Amino acid sequence: MSLTSVSPSLVRLAVGGWSLFIAENVLLSHNRTFVIELLDNQEEHYHYVYGTCSTVATLLIAYGYKSVRNQAPFFPSAGTPTRRALALGLQAAGLVGLSQMAPKLQVPVALAPPSPSPASPSSPSSPAPAPAPANPVWQVRCPFDFTPSKDDSVQGMARISRHSSLWSFASLSLGSAFAAASIPQALCLSGPLAVALIGGAHQDYRFRRGVGGNLPPDLDKQTSNVPFAAMLLGNQKEGVLGSFVGLADEIKWLNAGVAATVALGLAARRARLPPIARKAAFS
Repeated sequence: MSLTSVSPSLVRLAVGGWSLFIAENVLLSHNRTFVIELLDNQEEHYHYVYGTCSTVATLLIAYGYKSVRNQAPFFPSAGTPTRRALALGLQAAGLVGLSQMAPKLQVPVALAPPSPSPASPSSPSSPAPAPAPANPVWQVRCPFDFTPSKDDSVQGMARISRHSSLWSFASLSLGSAFAAASIPQALCLSGPLAVALIGGAHQDYRFRRGVGGNLPPDLDKQTSNVPFAAMLLGNQKEGVLGSFVGLADEIKWLNAGVAATVALGLAARRARLPPIARKAAFS
């Protein structure tokens, strides 16, 4: 079973909205200056046009997905261990990436060192008494750590990709595509991968030229659009091994654990479904 067995109308419904979304984003952003000039140099009007086109494309994506969801033909290998493992891994990676955008989670109750007690006065002729050992005390704190980053260096998800949110969403959606039994549905769910690859590359192209944003040469060298490319090429200051060690120190692990648990829950839900109902499961 392959894409050639899918009717052209289903293919258009599956990819049409995503194609329009990519096209209007690339065309409008690439010709940003020209479009603003056409709109009497009103940048606010440009954002109205951009937002309207993106909204229309998004609605078409939703309509296309609703139309192709659970439509034949189906994958002969749907529900196999390999596809389940890929679905779990990709969904977990996407959810972990998205979880890093939230404030850092922390255990709301923790042991903290006590405040030092004031020293008792002593006479000049006698030595100062040694402070009594103090025991740690329990401290209640906010479950979210809003402490800002210490510096502006490349760290966290920025090490992996300049567009980590796009790639995280693409990974989550691609995992859902591997979980889907319907070929047209899986095709539609693969759309965010094209958005991350093409949209991210085009934004970098514009920002390097100072159109709509900025991408300094040093940041451009140390980061990449394709995930992990800059790390594996040793472009970050710490080198290949050091960049991965730094990433391990900078990841919000409790956030990641919650996200991975959600991915496991989705996988468990799919596994509990009867074979016929699995055709409707994609998340």
